Amino acid sequence: MQITKQNFFKNELMAIAYIAIPIAFSQLCQMAMGVTDTILLGHVNKETLAVGGLTTNIFFSICIIFQSALSAAAILIAQNMGAKKIKEISKVYWTTYVFGLLLCIPCFFILYHSSTILQWNGEHDQEILTQSRHFMVILLWGMPPVIAGTGLIRVILPALNASKILLQITPITAIINGLLNAAFIYGLWGAPKMGLYGSALGTTIALWLSTFILIEVAHCKKDLKQYLYPFAIDLSLLKPLAKLGLPICVGAAAEILLFLFANFNATKLGTDALAAHQIAISFATLVFMIPLAISQAANVRVSYWVGAQKPYRAKKSGFLTVGLSAFIMTFICSIVVIFPYFVVRLSLDTTSPDNANTVIIAAAIIQIVGLFQIVDGIQTVAMGALRGLKDTTIPMILALISFWGVGYTLSVWFAFNKHWGAPGLWAGMGIGLGVIAFLSTTRFYFLTKNPKKMLQRALK
Repeated sequence: MQITKQNFFKNELMAIAYIAIPIAFSQLCQMAMGVTDTILLGHVNKETLAVGGLTTNIFFSICIIFQSALSAAAILIAQNMGAKKIKEISKVYWTTYVFGLLLCIPCFFILYHSSTILQWNGEHDQEILTQSRHFMVILLWGMPPVIAGTGLIRVILPALNASKILLQITPITAIINGLLNAAFIYGLWGAPKMGLYGSALGTTIALWLSTFILIEVAHCKKDLKQYLYPFAIDLSLLKPLAKLGLPICVGAAAEILLFLFANFNATKLGTDALAAHQIAISFATLVFMIPLAISQAANVRVSYWVGAQKPYRAKKSGFLTVGLSAFIMTFICSIVVIFPYFVVRLSLDTTSPDNANTVIIAAAIIQIVGLFQIVDGIQTVAMGALRGLKDTTIPMILALISFWGVGYTLSVWFAFNKHWGAPGLWAGMGIGLGVIAFLSTTRFYFLTKNPKKMLQRALK
């Protein structure tokens, strides 16, 4: 019996790694696209960098919120994989394209009025607002492939045990994005010199190309054709996709907007605090790629075992992914807490007297972020495991309470009422993450306590 358990954990760890590693790598490549764009725009002038960087950040933040709803497709596909219902998978796949296009409608409306978000942030310079609006109008043409194209392919490939395609394609698309941005910003290789708007055009074309490449490669794989064909759209699947996906979307919005508004609040604390905050958020975002990838693996593996009607394995897999994330993030935390200045030194000249105050603030924040990463890793993966049980509505409510009722409230109170500044912003958010980590893990425990009820609920 003991050997069986050991074999299960060994095999499950390998399955998790097979899913998570390519996802994490592809996410890092996507981040590299943003860094490349920033570097290219920065060589034009700082005003161009500010407008392009801020508008692009808003674009992808909002797109990711809506894109998260497509995780519903991964849940349904993984369940069908576990249940060996191969013929049902193509229906889910093709119908999710329709679901993705429907999600583009509210996303388009929000992004089209993105200048309002900048005004909320206190930006009243009409020239900047106008440039940002024109930049966004170009980027909007790239929204459908982000949500209904690349977004969909990236969630269904792990469910089909084909994550390795992301390892092969994502680096290529990152290079294409860099070349197109350089061409249209600076007028290279016969392209028109468009400066700021060249970045928007280059990114938009790259988004379409990356979508076509990913879809083409996926559809050309012989072992995937049995899942992706025949072409079949079943509109009755829109209801379960929406029922699962929309709460995930709201939960993602609660978390992403928490950090977006923390960024807005950091601008009120002065240049040194804002610079320190940006260093911290860049580091936190980079490290977050690890639990985010494990979370998607938890989603797929728990859904798979539910579909196979093996509730004990679903439970073990869920807790295995949570424990794995906690272990990795604790290791990272120990390094960061002991060597905070090393992290700061990666982004800032710590020897310059002009940066002395920023370095002190950044080091304090980085230590908080180190502790913060543990609970963030736990909550992210626990939420992924809950999605594997088709539990999305209650976790959405827990996320709203934790991120905004607790996290945002304490963040503002610590920063401004207690005068803790930027470290206070992060301390408040960390407590909010701690609350959702406890609540989501506890909920997963109780939902899996009775295997029979868990299956009945998850297979509805």
